Amino acid sequence: MAVGIKGLLRCSLLCLCPLTACWWLPAHAVPVSIPPLMTAAEMLTQLNQRLVHTKNAPATLGHWCHRQLADTAELTVEQEDKRQRQAPADVYDTLKISPSTPVNYLKQRFICGGKVIAVFDHWYRTDLMTPAMTKTLAEHNKPLGSIARDAGFFRRSLSNNPLWPDEGALPVFVLEHQAVIYRSDNTPFSLVQEHYTRQLLPRAQQLDPY
Repeated sequence: MAVGIKGLLRCSLLCLCPLTACWWLPAHAVPVSIPPLMTAAEMLTQLNQRLVHTKNAPATLGHWCHRQLADTAELTVEQEDKRQRQAPADVYDTLKISPSTPVNYLKQRFICGGKVIAVFDHWYRTDLMTPAMTKTLAEHNKPLGSIARDAGFFRRSLSNNPLWPDEGALPVFVLEHQAVIYRSDNTPFSLVQEHYTRQLLPRAQQLDPY
């Protein structure tokens, strides 16, 4: 059967289209699958689970800062103040010590991309501090938990309390944790109260959390 000129032209164009499309694509192009944006509650649940099981909360925060907030700078730590506060009675009970045992107070803020994403309140025994720990704490803005970990201490989660509501605006603090840091011989060294702020969420989840 004879094929008209128009038919030949149409066939030629159809054959050339795939080649033209391939010319514009990279050599190893693959489909890109973009997962749906997680909600604030989903992200906070994920972080909460990680913190419950971690033995190094500052390192978990640093990883979260880099991966979830896309921040190129490292997580930084600041001492909010150096004022001493009388330890509540439950601190002595948790650390299994009498009120005559010296206990110091330290508040540290964790900053990612210029925003405070967590605030840690430490109650710690000064009599268990090694000279190296005391020197590092005095000379460097480093998490007390990391300093203790470097000295062979370890952390155990005591409690966790999600603070985000089922609906509505997110509060300043969205997670609250308590943990105890122990010396290698299982002697309680510090009670730390950790408050995590909504700033650890990307902006989109803060504005439209649900």
